[in-house]
Amino acid sequence: MIALEPNRTANGKIEKELGADIYIGRNGRISRAVFQSYLHQGDKGLLDGQPARSGLAAWPRIFSFCGGSHQLAAAQALEHIWEVSPPPNAHLLRSIAQASEILQNASRWFYTAFGPSLANSYFEGKQTFAPCRERFTAFRGASFQRGVMAGALPTALYALFAGQWPYADFLIPGGVNAEVQASGLARAFAIADRYRSEWLEPLWLGCSVERYLDIRTWEELLAWLDEKAAHRNSDLGLFLRAALDYGLDEWGAGPASYLSYGAFRSPDAPGPTGPQQQQASAQLPGGFFHEGRLQNIREEAFLMLLETQPEAPHFLGHAPEAGPLARMAIAAVAPAQSPAGHPLIGDILRKKGASLLTRALARMHEIPLFFHLIRYWLSELELREPFALPVKEQDGIGIGLAEAPRGALAHYVEIKNGLINEYRILSPTILNIQAGISVGKEPPMAYALKGQLIRDPKNPFEAGLAARSFDACLSCRTRLFRNPKGLPIAEAQV
Repeated sequence: MIALEPNRTANGKIEKELGADIYIGRNGRISRAVFQSYLHQGDKGLLDGQPARSGLAAWPRIFSFCGGSHQLAAAQALEHIWEVSPPPNAHLLRSIAQASEILQNASRWFYTAFGPSLANSYFEGKQTFAPCRERFTAFRGASFQRGVMAGALPTALYALFAGQWPYADFLIPGGVNAEVQASGLARAFAIADRYRSEWLEPLWLGCSVERYLDIRTWEELLAWLDEKAAHRNSDLGLFLRAALDYGLDEWGAGPASYLSYGAFRSPDAPGPTGPQQQQASAQLPGGFFHEGRLQNIREEAFLMLLETQPEAPHFLGHAPEAGPLARMAIAAVAPAQSPAGHPLIGDILRKKGASLLTRALARMHEIPLFFHLIRYWLSELELREPFALPVKEQDGIGIGLAEAPRGALAHYVEIKNGLINEYRILSPTILNIQAGISVGKEPPMAYALKGQLIRDPKNPFEAGLAARSFDACLSCRTRLFRNPKGLPIAEAQV
């Protein structure tokens, strides 16, 4: 393995507002969009010279929105160096925690970000606008409180094992810092069942989880929508009807390249943790999916991805999209025996292409799928077996991979004399907003905006809605310019 040369920036800020420069042609449509962010925190030397385990505590506190995912990637990077594989119970608890973090983010994202956009006066006059306004308006909507509070239950499940979220000292090299007792396991099942009975089935789906997971194609989804009034009037049903009514299946195309590192390592996975082993044993398969073909990612490709310009990474010359749509596109072509494989989103992509509808649906589709897996993983825990193994620390280079709520997350660490010599992080938000610039490609979010009509340049609602479909973890300061001279038009926060 080759060490990466340091690649630092002069700006040492930890977080910064996302900036978007959007250029509009004479026809009122976006001709191009350029994004800037300093979110690539890991290459600023913050932990240089610190003990090897420092990233386990530092990164969750810096990236608090998805602290569990960063702690998982940090632990796996050290396990890669120290050549250790956690025991089965640790893999199960890690999967439960990772899926829980994704679940709590998904429902809160919908009810606080995407759903309220469906109630925006921009869509006034559409057939489904009135029910969207009544149900999805922020704070006042009929579904808002229950939807937001639903995210507290996956958080409670995470905290039951980890102690707290997102700043837990739970994920450690060699396993997890937890031991589950029978009473704790019973409590975990009770939390999961409350999540199902209080929100997932009655409010979001309008049916059982099992009935929803029986849906395999776009046609079957439309048939499910009309099968019962409960389906049609569920929050998922209203979202689907509104998305079609508003034409969101024609907004926000994608580059047809997707990157996912895979997730939920099999409990009986052999060998030490590393990029190759993770892909081989992931219950949610990963890889690079391009033009309908899935390929495994070699370790050298990860190094190339991490050593490219941090503000303009690319993967083998491509600008792949990361996130739930990428995960579910790859899950659709997973082997039949894969526990997390499901064909629905892949079928929609083939028949309708990437759009705001498919991108948002993929995020919410993960909820019943991962809920089903969480209950299975809980049933597989062996309470008398170990939850961690001892590790022998040594110097070296490690890569840790995780699927954060927003997508593919990579950590790279080099340890010398027991101290951190170099640490880099590549977040999914950077992939989505800046990937490919250095090789002349449009990043996924810029690709999704191109060609979109901006009705009112002083209020670029369309740009904000497309950005929210990616769930970027920063607020976006948007500047609009008139092509071809680049004359400024307006500035807005979206």
